[in-house]
Amino acid sequence: MPDGVADHGKDFGIIINTKALTAYTKTGSWEVTPDIHDVTGSGTDDKKYRGGQVARTMTLGGWTDDDTADGPRHLETIAGDTVTFERHPSGTGTGKRKQTGSCVIGKYVESSKNDDIFQWTCDITITGAVTEGTQA
Repeated sequence: MPDGVADHGKDFGIIINTKALTAYTKTGSWEVTPDIHDVTGSGTDDKKYRGGQVARTMTLGGWTDDDTADGPRHLETIAGDTVTFERHPSGTGTGKRKQTGSCVIGKYVESSKNDDIFQWTCDITITGAVTEGTQA
């Protein structure tokens, strides 16, 4: 940002249910949590573990003055639904990484408007496999 102008979404992109939410997203996290099973048998003093299935979640948040269903409020209208996602963790552009799959839209929180802007967050649970690829 040499000119002092913020370039939001420059290094991140997100599309949920075919709606591009990058311009509204200020924060995002991606969490991968594997099941870890205790497989220790009798006759040993040392514990043994084995990995299992992997759960993934994503949390998005930001602020906007757009309270129409075209902005982040779209997430409120599909809460509880299973929809598609496309995540660009390194930004948008040819050859850059992308992740695609299905997700369940969870908790959506929206603040009251203050100075014509409201803040929002949404918890999203990934369901099924995530496909890794590159953007065309």
